[in-house]
Amino acid sequence: MKILALFVLFIFGTPPYPEITELRALYYQSATDKAAASKLQELLSKVDDKSSELLICYKGVAEMMQAKYTMSPISKYRKFKKGKEFIENAVTLDPGNLEIRFLRFTIQTNLPSFLGYNDQITADKNILIKNLDQLRDQPLKQLVINYLFASKHLTEKERNHLKK
Repeated sequence: MKILALFVLFIFGTPPYPEITELRALYYQSATDKAAASKLQELLSKVDDKSSELLICYKGVAEMMQAKYTMSPISKYRKFKKGKEFIENAVTLDPGNLEIRFLRFTIQTNLPSFLGYNDQITADKNILIKNLDQLRDQPLKQLVINYLFASKHLTEKERNHLKK
C-alpha cells in the first residue's frame, strides 16, 4: 500500500513542466551564462506542439540562446531557425499573450539585423505598452517595464507614458 501511495504521489505530485518563474530566471541568466542556457533547454526538452503556447515560446527562446553558445555558423543558423519557428508558432496560437509578445520583443531587439528577424519589434512594443496595465503578474510587469526603459526602441513620449 505504501508503495502504491508513493507511486501515485510521484506520478501526480511532480509537475511535468518547470515553473514559469524558473524559466524566466534561466532565460535572463542565459544571456551571460552558458550553463543557464543549457539548463533552460534541458527543462524544456519535453515541450511539444501539445504544450501550452507559453512553454512553446520559451522552448523557442531556449533554442535561440543555445545558438549564442554554438561555435559553428551552420549550427547557429539552424538553432535560430528552429527557435524562430517555435516563437512564431506560439504567437500565432496565442497572439494576446503579453509574455509571449515580450519574449519575442526581447529576442528580436537583440538579434543581428542581417538575420531579418526584427519585423515585429514595433508591433510587440506597442502591444506591450498598450496592455501593460492588464498584467496582473507583478514580477513580469516589472521585467517588461525595466526592459522597455533599457531598450533603445522606446520613444520619449512612450517613456513619459510609462512613467505615469
